[in-house]
Amino acid sequence: MPCREIETDEKLREKKEKLYEFFKTTGFFSERVLKAFMAVPRELFVPEHLKQYSYVDEPLPITNDSTISAISMSLLLCEYAGLKKGMKVFEVGMGSGYQAALIAEIVCEKDQEGYILEEQEAKVFTIEIDNEVYEFGIKNLSKTCYKNCIKAILGDGTLGWPDQKIKFDVIIVTAAGDKIPPPLIKQLKIGGVLIMPMGSGWIQSLIRAYKIREDNIKIEYLEDVRFVPLKGKYGVNS
Repeated sequence: MPCREIETDEKLREKKEKLYEFFKTTGFFSERVLKAFMAVPRELFVPEHLKQYSYVDEPLPITNDSTISAISMSLLLCEYAGLKKGMKVFEVGMGSGYQAALIAEIVCEKDQEGYILEEQEAKVFTIEIDNEVYEFGIKNLSKTCYKNCIKAILGDGTLGWPDQKIKFDVIIVTAAGDKIPPPLIKQLKIGGVLIMPMGSGWIQSLIRAYKIREDNIKIEYLEDVRFVPLKGKYGVNS
């Protein structure tokens, strides 16, 4: 239950429930992640003329060269990251804001009824390099109570979060690069996890990097994916 004021259109809710039942049969997703899917209204994060496709499990264009990922991929990023309540999470590439909302639904504080608390310390930190995309994402998040525990800024996410004192349990990069940006490794806690698509071709490899020590990163291959190229100082071909 994300926010008291949000109501879902009946037809969209039926499509969402059918997709939820299908996701349950795959065995890929934990109940925690599936509950987040049911709680977050994806229709608030897609362009108005595409709302009827909100619960089609495919990427949808949002603005410029950016897309909102297929629902299953958004959920898999949460699953692979092992998100838990109270974690601090840094997302590089806010896009539509949907991924940040899913993360917030899992890690942010809630009241006894299961609603996101209006006053709480930020747990989700997200950054977007494209101004038009940033404005789109901010507008979408402003419609929900997730903004209460999300800090979103415009900037180059490959440089890390501006406040270098913050260390993150999880970093999720939602665009494909040919290397892990060094500032992100620096801001990851020891024992933390970084999820990122790696590669600059048509198909990339989704990897999970564990920070064992300050100078030791263990990388695990997860699956083949397709994401837009990572922009910024440590982006593709930098």
